[in-house]
Amino acid sequence: MRTVRESREDGASLVEFALIAPLLVLLLFGIIEFAWVFAQNLDVRHGAREGARLAAVNHPVGPLFSQPASRDAAQTSALVAEICSRMDLAADATVSLASAGGIGDPATATVSAPIDTFTGLLDWALPSGTPLSSSVEIRMEQYAGWADTTSVTEICPP
Repeated sequence: MRTVRESREDGASLVEFALIAPLLVLLLFGIIEFAWVFAQNLDVRHGAREGARLAAVNHPVGPLFSQPASRDAAQTSALVAEICSRMDLAADATVSLASAGGIGDPATATVSAPIDTFTGLLDWALPSGTPLSSSVEIRMEQYAGWADTTSVTEICPP
């Protein structure tokens, strides 16, 4: 037979769970959201590093160690397309390239992309569209066949 005290505590665990559950859900989605944004940030940094390396070696085409006749916009588009293809999570990334074009001159690749939230639950803490940006500078190993894009940036296709 149940006592009076035991019957009064029947719903206590349910009430305690109802009070704690929203905090647990917020914590779980917070971990997921921050991990997603961290992965996007790593992707932007990787894109800038790869872009600077590809620019330094005059990827994807170009004669080795000979000065090209002109710096070509088609070569630039091919280079930006290759940089974009090496990024997985950064949607609508913007790529900028800069260099004087000679061997030993610095080449700079800058990649920026807006944050794309995963769940949308924490948009108050990580607003969608907040920019992630990374810039990497590396010395040119070959003469640049791509055109300087410091004033014009190119957006990666989605």
